Amino acid sequence: MKKTKVLLLILITGFGLVSCNKNNPDPDPATGIEKLNIPDGFTFETTKTVDLQVVFPDIISLGNNKSRINVYTAAPADGGALIYSSTADADNRTNLKLQLPADLQQLFVQTAAGSKLVSLPAQSLKEGGIEIDFGLEIGLIPPPVVEGLKSEITADQVDMTHYKSVGSIVNLITNGGFDNNDFGTMADWPSPMTADGKWYITSTLGTNHAKQHTQAGEKMMRITPSSARYGGVAQLIPASPGSLITFTADIRSNGNSGNIAWLFLIPRDAAGNSISYYSIQTNSTSNSWVTRTVAASMPFGTVSVQVLLWSHIFGGAIDYDNVLVTGPVTDRDGDGVDDELDEYPDDSERAFNVYYPNSEDFGTLAFEDLWPGKGDYDFNDLVVDYQYKQVLNADNQLVEFYMDYMVRAIGASLENGFGFEIPNVDPSNIKTITGQELTESYINLEANGTESGQSNAVVIVFDNAFSIMAVPTGSFGVNTMPEAPWVEPELRQLYVALENPVSTQLTGFAPYNPFLIVDKTRGREVHLPGKTPTDLHDAAYFGQWFDNSNPATGKYYQSAGNLPWAISLPKKFDYPVEKTDITAAYLKFGSWAESGGANDQDWYSNTETGYRVDELIYHKPE
Repeated sequence: MKKTKVLLLILITGFGLVSCNKNNPDPDPATGIEKLNIPDGFTFETTKTVDLQVVFPDIISLGNNKSRINVYTAAPADGGALIYSSTADADNRTNLKLQLPADLQQLFVQTAAGSKLVSLPAQSLKEGGIEIDFGLEIGLIPPPVVEGLKSEITADQVDMTHYKSVGSIVNLITNGGFDNNDFGTMADWPSPMTADGKWYITSTLGTNHAKQHTQAGEKMMRITPSSARYGGVAQLIPASPGSLITFTADIRSNGNSGNIAWLFLIPRDAAGNSISYYSIQTNSTSNSWVTRTVAASMPFGTVSVQVLLWSHIFGGAIDYDNVLVTGPVTDRDGDGVDDELDEYPDDSERAFNVYYPNSEDFGTLAFEDLWPGKGDYDFNDLVVDYQYKQVLNADNQLVEFYMDYMVRAIGASLENGFGFEIPNVDPSNIKTITGQELTESYINLEANGTESGQSNAVVIVFDNAFSIMAVPTGSFGVNTMPEAPWVEPELRQLYVALENPVSTQLTGFAPYNPFLIVDKTRGREVHLPGKTPTDLHDAAYFGQWFDNSNPATGKYYQSAGNLPWAISLPKKFDYPVEKTDITAAYLKFGSWAESGGANDQDWYSNTETGYRVDELIYHKPE
């Protein structure tokens, strides 16, 4: 063994002199990244794990119908990208574990019971993670019954800039945007109603105090009583016991901070009597639009449900717009997920897609390829952008996934491969793999496309990066030297289908356990710091030259100074030009690393002055 290690060291030393064939001199070991004081245990993660528990109101029954939960980077109307989807359990709650960019400041959680914008810095530090209990907002108190005169609807003109699209969801009520100036009157909310698709104005509002307003083709309902007054606008729709009814509306208070608005769902029996009351209250909205939702499963005896916009106005006005009522659930494939929420409504084995990093963005894996030798820390020897689309079933289990990827740079002369290990998934549980780029002869595969000799499923995406991107004539590497010709990266797709669905809690997060294979030497794997090698690694490399891995303590792929050979970023990474130490290009990298990831978490994405030296970062030549 001693002779083997000596020979290996000799080979590595010689190899390091010629491998990257980089034209500039080696970096000064007394400068740059090697001067950093990296704390033990820091693995250069640019993400954080957040536990999220969503609790539905008890008035919603999910025993038969599974309600979808969507998690976005921000509200979809504000450009938020989808991160994750799940269904709530039969006990009306779900527990999610999310991998998010460390610098992400918020989450938008969308459910049938309502939506919330969650601030991460404050709430993610709470013991047990983040809990959103929509049941706390639902009231069971009926609106008051008061006397008043009947009202009439007239047209009026006001400023109106807010509008949201209902999209493909079927609205059970009519005139939810108040586009039609067609309204009836009723004595008060307990009065008998007809399910005729009209809005009815309660007498408590008084004549001419409930009006349709329109401007530039956009309309809303405005209620402006002359004094403090209760009143409402109601519509009746058919319903049945067990139906999940959701009621959403945009609300805005104008001119008085004391105004209060409610959304009420009032199920009625065959005689027209109210059975129960479900409501959500909105206090003053400071002249800004807010969206409110109340949802409930209809109780025994329900034949109709009254949708009521109820107001208590002390002055000024309350505006309502974009009223949306959905239900009952339609489920063609019988998986328990409403067709309107099911991305695969005719496929019982699939329900919806989840993404990493999100539905819009790509992440980046950036490698140094001289391990266990010292690299130049430009992290451009292999740069791979990726986006995962995972397909889950109604039980939140992984069925299949797609990896869209592109090799964006090869700052090396070595013929490196790339793959990933899927933790806790037996190779036999992979049904098929398509999209692999294998042009060499050193990778052995099983019939299903997984690599032979592995206890976990290992997928080799490509075995030679230069089969993906060819080196231009007269150039070293690809897309790392500004003076060299540009090679346009090509978007490719890898597909993996599972034989039996598995929990995403077992597989962990994408991009799973990625690794580089150095120069077609199968046992020479370069993983992210702290990640374990596959079964086919050659342990003789550990502890050689600059590597300070210690399998006994769980330390892998870090130097004695805790430096890495690979980094993963949840956004597209603008990598340094050839032979540029990452600390020279990214001025906050050092403070981030020395703080153990606590400071400057946006070091790679922030383009403000003081964050990066643009001329040291590679850009596509003009």
